[in-house]
Amino acid sequence: MSMVPEEYERMAALEESMWWYHGLHSHVVNAIKAHGRAVNDVLDAGCGTGGNLKAIARSFPDARLHGLDIAEQACSFTRSKTGAQVVVGSVDALPFAEGAFDVVVSADVLGYRIDVDAAMAHFHRVLRPGGLAVINLAAYQWMLSYHDRAVGQVRRFTRREVVHLLRQQGFQPIFASYWNTVLFPLMVIRRKLLPAPEASDVTPFDPFANRFFKGCMSLEARLLKAGVPLPFGGSAFVVVRKPLRP
Repeated sequence: MSMVPEEYERMAALEESMWWYHGLHSHVVNAIKAHGRAVNDVLDAGCGTGGNLKAIARSFPDARLHGLDIAEQACSFTRSKTGAQVVVGSVDALPFAEGAFDVVVSADVLGYRIDVDAAMAHFHRVLRPGGLAVINLAAYQWMLSYHDRAVGQVRRFTRREVVHLLRQQGFQPIFASYWNTVLFPLMVIRRKLLPAPEASDVTPFDPFANRFFKGCMSLEARLLKAGVPLPFGGSAFVVVRKPLRP
C-alpha cells in the first residue's frame, strides 16, 4: 500500500503520540536494555516510518541504526527523519551479510503475506552469536477483523506459536509475554462485537482516552520490565537469543 509524503508525516506523528506505540516502544527498548549483550549494530526489519528506530536512538545514542522496509517511500522518509541506514527489501530475504547485527527488531511485520519461516531464518543468519531478536506480533487468529483487513494483515499468532517457530530456527527463548492486556476486553468488543468500520484502529484518539490508555501501557511496561509475563492480550512479545555456539 503506497502513501504520499503527507501520509508518512501523519503516520509518524501518530506513532509519536498514540498510546499503543508508546507501549510497543517501551517494551522494545526495555528488552534491549535488559538482554542485549552488545548494542552496536541494530536492525529494525520492517521499520515503517522509523518509530522504533527513534526510540532506540534515544536510549542507545552510540548504536549504528539500520532499517529495512518493502516500500521505497518509507525507506526514504525514515532515512531523512532518523539518520539510519535504511534499505528497500523484504524481511524474508534480508540483503545483509551473515552476523551483521547485535540486535534485530521486527514489530508487527510477520503477519503480512510473507514467508514467516524464511524471515526468522534470516533474522538468525544476520545476527552475531549471542545476538538478540525482539519480535512483536498481533495475537490470536480468531481476532482477525476489519483492522487487519484495512492494514493488509492476514495472520495473527499465539505466544506459544511464536516461540515454537523461533526455536525451529535455532533461537533460545529468553522471555515471552502477551501485552495490551488491560484493554484487551475493550479490543474484543470493538473488533468482534460492534459494527465494523472500513478504516483501521490506527487513528488519532481523544486526548483524555489517549492519556488513560498510555497509563495502562506504562503499568504493563513495568511488569514486563520486571520479567512478569502477562497471560493474554492483543499482542505477543517474544525475546530470543542466537546461541554463542551452533
